[in-house]
Amino acid sequence: EQTQYTHQAMRAIGSGFQSVLFADIRTVEDAKAAVDAVRAETTMVKGVRGRGRLGVGMRRDVGTVRTGGTPAYVDALNEVVIAIMVEKKSCVDDLDAILSVPGIDMVQFGASDFSMSIGKTGQYGHPDVLAAETRTIQMALKKGLHPRVELRDPAQAGRYLEMGVKHFCIGWDVRILADWWDTQGAVMRKMLRAKPGKAAAKPEVKAPAKGANGKARDNYA
Repeated sequence: EQTQYTHQAMRAIGSGFQSVLFADIRTVEDAKAAVDAVRAETTMVKGVRGRGRLGVGMRRDVGTVRTGGTPAYVDALNEVVIAIMVEKKSCVDDLDAILSVPGIDMVQFGASDFSMSIGKTGQYGHPDVLAAETRTIQMALKKGLHPRVELRDPAQAGRYLEMGVKHFCIGWDVRILADWWDTQGAVMRKMLRAKPGKAAAKPEVKAPAKGANGKARDNYA
């Protein structure tokens, strides 16, 4: 959620996350807030890496306070990868300035939200959507950032590789499950529609084996 950047990033990093993807970036101020939500507030380092808002809390990443506030803690925060979603028209319109914000490491284009924001809801292959995606990738590479692409199938990676993309997310839990259900469900439906064969013969039921005392013995004995 955009209004909870600092809190959610802090809790995620405290749980062991080493990268954070911020959604709904619309302005330069949003991008700066995303970076500040990850870095420590300190004069130990100069520039953006000391500009953040994180302090020390009862979290796993600081050994429940025991190692909080140490140089190692600040260094660890500076190593967290900061990624932003480019998924709103206002973000694409001001893309040059937004991707110039110091501290951003990675960029992900979001076709679903972007298509909605330009009135082309669900039209992921629309020329305007594809043009915005291409512009995002090219701008990221120009500024030395890492573009990231989500794929449903590795066969879709070709054009992105040609553009210079090296970071991919291939499927996610819900999509993987849905694809499996679609595939296996189709197989089962085909089997159910087929003409039934003869009923299988009823298996022979054997009498329970008897023990030394002549009584029936259970299977688990």
